[in-house]
Amino acid sequence: MAYYQLAPVLCALVQSKVYMHLYLNQVASGSNPNPNQLVIVGPSGEFGTTAVNDWNITIQPGADNPPVAKAQGLHMKSSQTKDKWYMSFNIEFQDARFAGSTLNVMGIFPENGEWNIIEGTGAFTMAHGIIKHNIIQSSCEKRVFELKIHAFYSNMTSSQASPCNRWTMRA
Repeated sequence: MAYYQLAPVLCALVQSKVYMHLYLNQVASGSNPNPNQLVIVGPSGEFGTTAVNDWNITIQPGADNPPVAKAQGLHMKSSQTKDKWYMSFNIEFQDARFAGSTLNVMGIFPENGEWNIIEGTGAFTMAHGIIKHNIIQSSCEKRVFELKIHAFYSNMTSSQASPCNRWTMRA
């Protein structure tokens, strides 16, 4: 007997798509800085420098707006020759509609581009997609990213059901 079982899906999962237009506020100093814990391996700002972050995500640009989510995770300088940082964080929603739901994100910044959505929980169970990000403000004190979130997810508590529901287990 095999140590695994395969269950082919005879019907596609019922998936939904979400699009959100939000702003990530990375504030280093000023009246409302984000908490960061810097772990320095070698000279500060050089290869291997790691920071733990807790950034506010808002529906309008600017750190003074109330957060609808938090970006909590870490980023580390991953290039010896360029200003590239690998980052991995969870977006944890705080607003009433998606409270406690998360999107797990990873990618490279500060360059404009895309980050991967590799997983989700709560309202965004089994999420996958991308976040298109643009830096719209940048100074010594703060950086504001415009986020365009595109994700597919399967709501496991949904009353929606696929028209066929036959699974076959086999070794």
